[in-house]
Amino acid sequence: MKPLNISIQILIAFMLLPSWQPFFAQEDESLVLTFKKHKGPVYAMAISPDGKTIASSGEDLKIHLWDRHSGEIKSTLEGYQKPVKYLTFSNDGRYLLGAGGTEIRIWDLPAGTWKIYRKHVTHVYNLDFNQDATQFLSTSLNNSFYLWDREEGKVIHTFDAHSKTALAAAFSPDNRWIASGSLDQTVIIWHAGYRQPVHTLSAHGGNIFSLDFSPDSKLLASCSMDENIKIWDVDSGRIHKLLTGHDYAVVSVRFSPDASFLISASYDGTARLWEVATGQSIYTFIGHEDALYAADFLPDGSGIVTCSNDGTVMIHEMSARFMAEHYYYSEIEKEMDASGLFEPRRKGESRDAYLLRQSAAEAFRQDLFIKYQQKHLREIEQ
Repeated sequence: MKPLNISIQILIAFMLLPSWQPFFAQEDESLVLTFKKHKGPVYAMAISPDGKTIASSGEDLKIHLWDRHSGEIKSTLEGYQKPVKYLTFSNDGRYLLGAGGTEIRIWDLPAGTWKIYRKHVTHVYNLDFNQDATQFLSTSLNNSFYLWDREEGKVIHTFDAHSKTALAAAFSPDNRWIASGSLDQTVIIWHAGYRQPVHTLSAHGGNIFSLDFSPDSKLLASCSMDENIKIWDVDSGRIHKLLTGHDYAVVSVRFSPDASFLISASYDGTARLWEVATGQSIYTFIGHEDALYAADFLPDGSGIVTCSNDGTVMIHEMSARFMAEHYYYSEIEKEMDASGLFEPRRKGESRDAYLLRQSAAEAFRQDLFIKYQQKHLREIEQ
């Protein structure tokens, strides 16, 4: 792998892009849609809480809001002078929070209006609403990060405990905790009400790019320049799982809605699906042609969305195949061979009969995936 010959500060600001990229990209049968309406890299994406709309932004200075099923653009938000590097929706879907350069904007989507928030003097990197969107967090290339009052438009607290750039910050779903991650290689878990550190974790061997709490607020995932992902027990501050497998910096990590899985995005050009219970990487998405910037689950857990430096956003459906093939590939192959359904067209077999057998073979294959997925779930429950 060719290493980057640029400073970490430039890397984390996305001013230059990684020089490594995969040798090839492969289309996956789980791929259901590729959005290609941006001109240049797509740095950020967010999914509306109802799962119907995806917002994406890139080098072209535009935020497209588009239909998840058809890929048709519903509306385009413009006005930024710098590329928007982060996007997130409020939980009710009313507000879209985005940052380009040092400027933060909140779009009131039903009203078609926006409000600008200014205080940062370096590029804003990360944003997160609290549960009712009355407050939000913002990070930049400074050691400190801010808590804002959305309505008042002002900073109401500055968190200042990291010794180096604090890039990542997140609210817990129960609003009890705030987590932050830094170039100083630590994760701090703060009490959100008292705004005081509760745990300071020696977390990674490199800059920490992304944090995400599990839906029940009991676990925290972190990812880093060191290529690793860690899952932490929030109450104790102890490590719960170490996930390894990426070949370059991991820049985004998100829990699935039921907390059974994690999805990670990496500069190695892949997204990986992880099973939280085992810490296993059960599937790797390799459809993009360049570095990834973000990955997340659809709100109903039925799919995964990724965006990349290759200028695309991809949607993959979640499939029982991922888990079944990871754990039981040999067993599935044996059952498929024994069925006789997957043989080449037989001598004297009519075209209609062959097509009918192909249809039966695909149905049998899908049934096997479900069968072995359920078998694995039973085993890990024991």
